[in-house]
Amino acid sequence: MTSAPAFSLQLPRVMGHRGAKALAPENTLASIAAAAATGVKWVEFDVMLTADGEPVLFHDETLKRTTGAPGTMAASPFELVRALDASLDFGRKYGRRVGAGFRGRADCRVPSLEEAVACLIEHSLTPNVEIKPTPGLAAETAEVALDQLQRLWPQDRLPPLISSFQRESLAAAKRVAPAWPRGFLAEGLPADWRAAMAELGCVSLHLNWRRVRQRDVAAAHAAGYAVAAYTVNGTRAARRLWGKGVDCLITDRPDRLLGLENAPEGAGR
Repeated sequence: MTSAPAFSLQLPRVMGHRGAKALAPENTLASIAAAAATGVKWVEFDVMLTADGEPVLFHDETLKRTTGAPGTMAASPFELVRALDASLDFGRKYGRRVGAGFRGRADCRVPSLEEAVACLIEHSLTPNVEIKPTPGLAAETAEVALDQLQRLWPQDRLPPLISSFQRESLAAAKRVAPAWPRGFLAEGLPADWRAAMAELGCVSLHLNWRRVRQRDVAAAHAAGYAVAAYTVNGTRAARRLWGKGVDCLITDRPDRLLGLENAPEGAGR
């Protein structure tokens, strides 16, 4: 028999994804600030370790997609990584004219976790920190990130939510920061989700929005867990997911989804 979560978590209805990924280059200070400008109160971002063990905001194992640089994060030292402009992919996706406004900006370089925390505090944001380890560094990435976060995060603020697809990362987060909430990330609901979430002390379940079933949301709620869906950018999908009982939508477009619940049907399309 599994036990209920040790404490509950009130997730926001809308959370920015990698800051606000459609509004500014992902996982940068510019993206965090862009999310704050929409009025959203929470943002999600990814944390990885450089070759010399510094936590930075980054999603991919390789550097190329967002920075154009060769090599991997795991093989690149912090001094090299921190100088990289992470706006390349944003320019490719959203057009040269749009992307040109971000190229070369200091707030579009790959930020350290310490820089991100300062930005979050400045904008009064609560983070969902996704531990995104490179192979073999699942526990170490969580340990280093949580050790730094606990030293930097103000005690009078709501603590960060720590999430990961890697169970080893969540187990390490539980050891290092047992009082901080943890989120269980999965594509779809795994068969052993109840046992796994209880063992890891998680308080929320985060699923790919295309794989969310109403009965799974109901089962998670009955077990005492909040449910988040990622990455939801369309207004019709947002309404459907809220109709299924999903608590939180993680989105590249917080500007589009904020306030949508109370808007008339058809608004914001």
